[in-house]
Amino acid sequence: NVLVIGNITSARDLSDSFSGDNRKISVLTLLFVFVILLFTFQSAVGAALLVFVIQGSIWINFSFPYLTDTNLFFVPYLIVSAIQMGATIDYAIVIMSRYQALRAEMEPRQAVAGAIRESFATVLTSGSIMTAAGFLIAFMTTDAYVGSIGLALGRGTLLSVILVLTVLPQLIYLLDRPIRATRFDLKRILGGEEK
Repeated sequence: NVLVIGNITSARDLSDSFSGDNRKISVLTLLFVFVILLFTFQSAVGAALLVFVIQGSIWINFSFPYLTDTNLFFVPYLIVSAIQMGATIDYAIVIMSRYQALRAEMEPRQAVAGAIRESFATVLTSGSIMTAAGFLIAFMTTDAYVGSIGLALGRGTLLSVILVLTVLPQLIYLLDRPIRATRFDLKRILGGEEK
């Protein structure tokens, strides 16, 4: 019997487990985030919409290495995709929360405009900090592995901010009826309270 150890075999083991691990992590992350948003906003379409926008930014983010013909380490992909979903979903949550509050008093177009107006500074400030941190890690570190994490995180956060401030409001406006149609009253379901 021959046992081979070292960096090359470790990398091979990680590479072999990547597709299975990636699938599990992606599905579980999407599922948990969707369930949390479902109970937060009490609308199936609303929760799915937020997950879709952030997942879309993740897909766009990781299309860049392919388009630029650069190598992407598989562990940074797993780490950054989970962080990007967990951290940047907050930007979408802020806008949807404001929209739901305003929608009770006004028409969809005005509610969307008001939600963007009230959330813009928060999303831009938080997103700018995380984007800057990611890019600083990417360009200041001498380790290619750590640099790839920083670059993917900075680029992914920037993409999330752009999609949340441009695409999400349009989708909320277009899907206003399905969002409202799939709403449910959690207090009534759990406590049996009368409306």
